[in-house]
Amino acid sequence: MNTYQSLHARHYDLIYAGKPYAREAAFVDGVIARPRGTLLDLACGTGRHAVEFSRLGWTVTGVDYGADLLERARANAEAAGVEVALFEQDMRQLDLGEARFDAITCLFDSIGYPQTDDGIVGVLRGACDHLTPGGVFVAEFLHAPAMIGGYDPVKVRAWDLPGGGELLRVSRTRLDLGCSVMHVAYDLLELADDGTYQRASEEQANRYFTVSEMRGLLRAAGLAERDFIHAYAEDPAVTGDAWHVLAVATAA
Repeated sequence: MNTYQSLHARHYDLIYAGKPYAREAAFVDGVIARPRGTLLDLACGTGRHAVEFSRLGWTVTGVDYGADLLERARANAEAAGVEVALFEQDMRQLDLGEARFDAITCLFDSIGYPQTDDGIVGVLRGACDHLTPGGVFVAEFLHAPAMIGGYDPVKVRAWDLPGGGELLRVSRTRLDLGCSVMHVAYDLLELADDGTYQRASEEQANRYFTVSEMRGLLRAAGLAERDFIHAYAEDPAVTGDAWHVLAVATAA
C-alpha cells in the first residue's frame, strides 16, 4: 500500500495546490445523484476532497493509511471550518463498526494502491458492506490505454516554498506491463535560502485498469455496475485518451 511520508507528506498540499478539488467534488456529487447524507472518503489523504464534500452538505468521514497525511487532513478541516471524522485504517480491511454510508468515494486513483486483484476486491467488498441500501460507490482509476500510451519516464518539477527556498521533485516511472502496475521512484530536495537542504526518497506503486478489468473486480466484490465515466470531463464517454475514469456502482 502507498502512503506519503516525510517531505512528501509535509508538502503534499503544495505539490497538488493546482488540483481543482472543489470542481472534482462537485462533479462526483453530481454523479452520485442522490440526496446528500453520509459520505465516506477512502484514502482521503490530506482531506481536500473531504472538505469540499462537507461544504456541499455531506456529513463526511475519511479513512487513510498514512498518519502523516491524516495530521494534515485534520489541520485542513479545521482551517476550512468544517467537521470531518478521520480514521487511520488500511482500506483493504475497512471496519467502521455499524456505520453505513449513503455514498463512498475512492478518488485520485487510490483504488489502484493495493495492486493485486485480491487487495482491490478487499477494498471494494469493504465498501459494499458499508453502503446503505441504494448507496452509491464511486472510484477513480488510472485508465490503461492512456497510461501505456502516454506516461512520462522522467518528470522534474519545482515549487517555491512559502517561507522561502524551493522544493524539487524528480519522478522516475516504469510500467510493469504484466501486472498492470506503475512504479514511481521519487527524490525530493527541500532547499533552504541559506544553502542547507533536506532530502527524501520513496517509491510508490499504483495499478492501472481497463474498463473490463474494473467491471470484473466490481462484480467479484458484490457491486453492481451503474456507469463508467471519463472523470471530470464534459463528454462522459470513456475513450482511449481518458487518463482517469470513474467507476460508479451500487450494492448488488
